[in-house]
Amino acid sequence: MPLWCIILQLLLTLTTHVKMVTSLKVHIVTYNTGNTRPREDVAPLLGLGLDPDIISVGFEELGDTDDWENEVDKVLAKRGYYRVKLVTMSIMQIVVFAKKEHMPFITHIQSEYTKTGFGGTYGNKGGTSVRFRLYDKTVAMVNTHLSAHMDQVHIRDEEYWNIMSEQDFDDPMSEHLYDHDYVFWSGDLNYRIQLGNEEVRSAIKEGKHLDLLGHDQLHQEKQAGHAFIGFHEADITFPPTYKFDPETDIYDTSQKNRVPAWCDRVLWRIKAERAEIAHALNWAGEGETDTSSLSSFTLSASDLSDLESDYSSDHCEVDGACGSKQFLNPDKAKKKAKKTKKKKKEKKQIDISDDEAYANRSTWEIMRKRTISLMKKTAVYAATTGSAMLRTATGSAPIKVHKADVADPERFKNLMNTLEREKVSLVKEKYENCVKPLVYKSHPEYKQSDHKPVSALLEVGVNTNLEPVIKFQKDKYTWKKGEKLVVSFDVRPGIPGFSAWDWVAIVDSDWTDYHKHYISYQYVSKETAKFPWEQHPGAARTLNLVFVSSKMNAPVASALLECL
Repeated sequence: MPLWCIILQLLLTLTTHVKMVTSLKVHIVTYNTGNTRPREDVAPLLGLGLDPDIISVGFEELGDTDDWENEVDKVLAKRGYYRVKLVTMSIMQIVVFAKKEHMPFITHIQSEYTKTGFGGTYGNKGGTSVRFRLYDKTVAMVNTHLSAHMDQVHIRDEEYWNIMSEQDFDDPMSEHLYDHDYVFWSGDLNYRIQLGNEEVRSAIKEGKHLDLLGHDQLHQEKQAGHAFIGFHEADITFPPTYKFDPETDIYDTSQKNRVPAWCDRVLWRIKAERAEIAHALNWAGEGETDTSSLSSFTLSASDLSDLESDYSSDHCEVDGACGSKQFLNPDKAKKKAKKTKKKKKEKKQIDISDDEAYANRSTWEIMRKRTISLMKKTAVYAATTGSAMLRTATGSAPIKVHKADVADPERFKNLMNTLEREKVSLVKEKYENCVKPLVYKSHPEYKQSDHKPVSALLEVGVNTNLEPVIKFQKDKYTWKKGEKLVVSFDVRPGIPGFSAWDWVAIVDSDWTDYHKHYISYQYVSKETAKFPWEQHPGAARTLNLVFVSSKMNAPVASALLECL
């Protein structure tokens, strides 16, 4: 598709894209367990009554690294969730679950961890993360435990920056934490209330704990730009979650006598909208998103004369919304374009801004030609439908397109900047509404630790109007004892083929982790997986088939398997 069509089509479909966004519910939990093992039911922590699509649970100061995750797994296995990823670092952990219906659209799963304890050598402090693509968005779930004590605020800030900068991923869409569309950051962040103990406790006792938020170190550091820049947090309505005498609701009465604080937090960050605008403008052509080209090329005199020869009037105006009759004549323009092609053109000149661009001269030449063509074709195309399409796409006052706007490079850039501003307003509106906090609360009923767990339920916008990358050709397979089983797949057009390391697992119907719960498996060969009769489970039962993609590092398709 030509570049000019791509731009107009993207402008036309921008509002449609916004409308296609669907909200998924993301439930995030952080719990400093105080080196204890689970004695209480974890189900209330998971927000199952609110029907979340994604559940992320972060633990700090684990007594045993398996106990808590196993309890969460038992609860979610019965509710149709599967485990996306588990990451453990020393005595901290993050585990992410999702509804199985979203499995085909949760791909490119990776994990990272950063040690910040004892100068970066020990994992008692630091951050663990799980990242993945969720439909059309990239998501990173981060759980952290930062340094303690009132006077260590600058150390906590430094640890935040270390975690944010050091965690890299093998995905061109999001190579760093800050590249992700959504970053959800939870944990025992250990920021304190910068007031005296008696003053803080008195305010809590009188029910005036919200008056303390202005003295919360995390709020202060965000406002000062020292850490968590661009992160948001739902309104805090609950009392400080640290520090309690275990098994009670009484703030610390030990010899340490800690000042109560909101140590346990859930925040989120949304990627800056400029990347989406760049993608929509797509100056570099299909598959590229480089907006720098427009400001770093020039037109020669012959280019301008070619453009000027296409149009006879200096006062032609494209304004379909106002009903102007001074439209450009497409037929006339085409005839003059043919004459122009017969002219011998001078050598094209490109203003190369740096050595790298010069080395890639062929790319710039293609870019330049496409942009000149875009100038011409935009004016001709807009003569009949262009301005009306722009008005529909932006939902604002009609945009006038003059002949000079396309004949003069500077005015053409101004025109596209106008369109960009319109798109910015739409994109910003979409981004402001793409994460909505629904619930943010502590769980005082959990008493075994000196912290109270905190959870947040967020509505997150994604475009669910996508097709699965890979599907089983049947929704249900039947496998008779004594026979072999052959399963086949369909791949979405335009997607690279199978890898030699792709495999199909047979798992129990209530599986959560295909690595732990597979009964048997076979590698994929020539778009099929063949199970010999010896791998039949030997009894009548209903199981699941799960396709695991090595390229996307995720299970991406499933089907029922009825064993007879």
